[in-house]
Amino acid sequence: MTRDKGDIKLIQNLIKGDALSFDDIFYRYNRRVYLFSVRYLRNKQDAEGVVQEVFYNLWKDRIKLKEVKNLDAWIFKVCFNIIRKRFRQMAEERQHLKIFREIADPTESEVDSELEYENLLDNAEKILEKLSERQRTIFLLSKKDGFSNSEIARKLGVTKKTVENHLTNAKTFIRKTLVDDRLISVLFFSLFIN
Repeated sequence: MTRDKGDIKLIQNLIKGDALSFDDIFYRYNRRVYLFSVRYLRNKQDAEGVVQEVFYNLWKDRIKLKEVKNLDAWIFKVCFNIIRKRFRQMAEERQHLKIFREIADPTESEVDSELEYENLLDNAEKILEKLSERQRTIFLLSKKDGFSNSEIARKLGVTKKTVENHLTNAKTFIRKTLVDDRLISVLFFSLFIN
């Protein structure tokens, strides 16, 4: 498949960092990406987030467009992958909430359990904030985003061994921090450590 002739110049300019070309592509596709996303996610805010992420990726990865033969296909492939990632995250969130409910006080209402779960997530975030910026970045890329150590190393321009060391140090720090709080420990381990 060959590129649409109208896309060639637009893509070439985008690759060079031309913001007007980015704007043209955004205005051409943003509504279609939104409608595609809302059809799957059935949530306007989530669909808006997908639009932002698609066009963030377009700008960030614009150099890779040299190899793209069909801009339309590229945009919707990125969109579809982001939607799939969101579905996986929602499924994991439901699973984590289920685990939390199993270990929480059985006399609590479902609303109270969800509020306590949200508080525990806030506490988990506070623990992550205590890590060095590099450790936190590597830890979240690994545990939250699911990147392999090799992928993280390439993404950050460091060695795989450096990634492994940061992950080990982060896990050690987190384990020491969690010793006293059983509920947050179980939640944190189910979310990140395993």
